[in-house]
Amino acid sequence: MGSRDRSNGRDVRDRSVPVTHQAGRCFRALSVAAAIVVAGSPCVAQHAEHQRSPDPHRDRWLWQLPHRVLTEIGVEAGMHVADVGAGDGYFTLLLAEAVGASGAVVASDIDADALRVLKERSDSAQVRNLRIIHGTQDDPLLPDARLDLVLIVNTIHLVAHPAVFLKNVRRGLKPRGRVVFVQWSAEKMDAEALGRDAADRAKYTLRATLRTIYDGGLEVVRLLRFLPMQDIFVCEARAQ
Repeated sequence: MGSRDRSNGRDVRDRSVPVTHQAGRCFRALSVAAAIVVAGSPCVAQHAEHQRSPDPHRDRWLWQLPHRVLTEIGVEAGMHVADVGAGDGYFTLLLAEAVGASGAVVASDIDADALRVLKERSDSAQVRNLRIIHGTQDDPLLPDARLDLVLIVNTIHLVAHPAVFLKNVRRGLKPRGRVVFVQWSAEKMDAEALGRDAADRAKYTLRATLRTIYDGGLEVVRLLRFLPMQDIFVCEARAQ
């Protein structure tokens, strides 16, 4: 998986949480974030970066802190999880490693090109616990009632009918299963991503994300705010 620190299986930069000491390096990665937002799909920017560099996600490790994200949201060996809006697999391959041979990962996206890249990457890494699904605009086509956790990163604001989409996501959960959103934060990005119009900013406000979550039949049980440009919403199905 290229970017992983092979000495201990964790990203050593995850410990560099105070971003003020690395602001110059860390927020150069905003060019990547801006490309993701402008392109309209996380996978578009990731695929372009894949073409430019042998390590397609090099800069993103400085601000995404992926190993800490997976630890904080409780991904463990043996779990059955899904990466929805997986793109070319930034989180997918890390999830496959984290859940291990006794677990399973489903990766769903509507971008066939990105999924082809993911297939190439997973084959190269000899990942055996991964199923790749070409989903639809309103349905990621997850297996029914089998998942402990569904991870949705920088994607839900791109969905045309989020309430319908999340209803279909919920069908894939086991009882007490969780949906975790890692989503851009307008408040955190204001000082760094200048020039966005009001309509663009409105997609990433805390209010907008919470409205999407609750309209989708979920409730937030935990809010994590340690990332420099995103918030993490750990959710469960809301009692009807």
